[in-house]
Amino acid sequence: MENRIDRLVTPWATRTPDQIAVDGLGEALTYRELNALANQFAHAFQTTGVVPGDRVGVHLPRSGRAIAAMLGAARAGAVYVPLDPSSPPPRLRTIVTDCNVRHVVIAPNLLGHWTAASLCAPVEHFFLVADGPLPDLPAPARAHAWTDVLAQSAAPLPPASENPDELAYLLYTSGSTGTPKGVMLSHRNALSFSEWAADLVLLAPSDRVASVAPFHFDLSVFDLWATLARGATLVIVDETTVLSGPRMLERITSKAITVWYSVPSALVLMLDHGGLDTHGAPSLRVVFFAGEVFPIKHLRRAMTALPQARFFNLFGPTETNVCLAYQVTAIPPPDVQAIPIGQPSCGDEIAILDEERRPVPAGEVGELFVDGPTVMLGYWNGGQRTPAKRPYPTGDFVARRSDGEIMYHGRRDHMVKVRGFRIELAEVEAALTGHPGIREAIAFAADGRLWAAIQPSDPDLSVLAIKRHCAASLPPYMVPSEIKLLGEMPRTSSGKIDRVGLRDTLVGPPQPNHAESERSRTL
Repeated sequence: MENRIDRLVTPWATRTPDQIAVDGLGEALTYRELNALANQFAHAFQTTGVVPGDRVGVHLPRSGRAIAAMLGAARAGAVYVPLDPSSPPPRLRTIVTDCNVRHVVIAPNLLGHWTAASLCAPVEHFFLVADGPLPDLPAPARAHAWTDVLAQSAAPLPPASENPDELAYLLYTSGSTGTPKGVMLSHRNALSFSEWAADLVLLAPSDRVASVAPFHFDLSVFDLWATLARGATLVIVDETTVLSGPRMLERITSKAITVWYSVPSALVLMLDHGGLDTHGAPSLRVVFFAGEVFPIKHLRRAMTALPQARFFNLFGPTETNVCLAYQVTAIPPPDVQAIPIGQPSCGDEIAILDEERRPVPAGEVGELFVDGPTVMLGYWNGGQRTPAKRPYPTGDFVARRSDGEIMYHGRRDHMVKVRGFRIELAEVEAALTGHPGIREAIAFAADGRLWAAIQPSDPDLSVLAIKRHCAASLPPYMVPSEIKLLGEMPRTSSGKIDRVGLRDTLVGPPQPNHAESERSRTL
């Protein structure tokens, strides 16, 4: 078992050099080619001044070249920082300034984000990954042609380090203040989960793993490093396809994808609009899902459509990657409203504690604390590095059943008070999505009221019918007073519902004094 990301591809470049490592859009790289290109990137970084510990930005769509750049950064001893291609310039500026990114690998069509001097700083070197004229950039920034990278030696560099606990990459997430903060993750963090998951499903060179999650999203960690650790093939599913149920299903079928990992929304899209219910996907043998609750009615449909596949509910925030897992071995019966998030995984240890940090009895709800090899090194925020608390308080509320399985009861920031009543938003959302005419729903508190935003599957669904449905299972104070019906839910680049954007659109951004009162109501 390799213990650093930079070591993963080399063994397979020797054993199975002609095996396809990355099946991209219009370009496929074998293990030999991926290994060579990663070495060329590493040499290019070193010749332009990258030293161990430096941060290298990767501002590219998911592709073999993006993966080679991340591997090359690791081989040069640097830290890779995946940058969301859909991020607006202000967010990019915040990230590269926060962690002092001086080198960026970029697609030429994305350079428009960087041409302003205020955004280019502190970046000094841009490496283009396609042929074309070099742009004029404000000093001291300099562009390097794709041919400059390909002119580098493909010979391996001496190992940058033997230490698996060194920082490997930063994933920037939304902070509680609205400012992105970098989650610092080590080689051990990434590979503890990847190797555990690969062992769980007996991942082999014959497997074809879908790459659905953006590289700046933690679900991509399995796609990348479990696939390359086992000599399998990573099949890129581009962003446009991810948003189209029929195209996603066609990609699975035409590429004979065997392993799938995504947020449940992607599977629901294939069920509702892609024909998964009718046609199935015979090649799929493993379905991992994480990142949001999978409504039981849709999970039943997915398991019925894919009877040959093993289904796994994986759980954990970005700070711990996956720390709990549960295999759904049978279609949940009608009386089951939620499935467990499982038991500790990846060598992690957990505790369920009350507000005084005391263990809670089985059946009682407490906060989930995690310690072990997947827990992050800490945060990089405001240019400062803050070590992670251990055990790490996740902000997730859970309870242990009598059989040992752990049930999810919502996040700390989804627990609100409205008119003095304590409300768990996940419970409201579960009641809403239990209506046969509702496809998706979110709930939130604003202006002292409980709101619901709903995407109906029944065009005749009325607000009155929704309130009557909620009143049948919820106390009056948990029935949303404000209900908005939407044609589509807005989504983030990772495929989740854009809760913040939706709230701001429907209600408006919270004012400073109002935001403070919102926080004071959050338990």
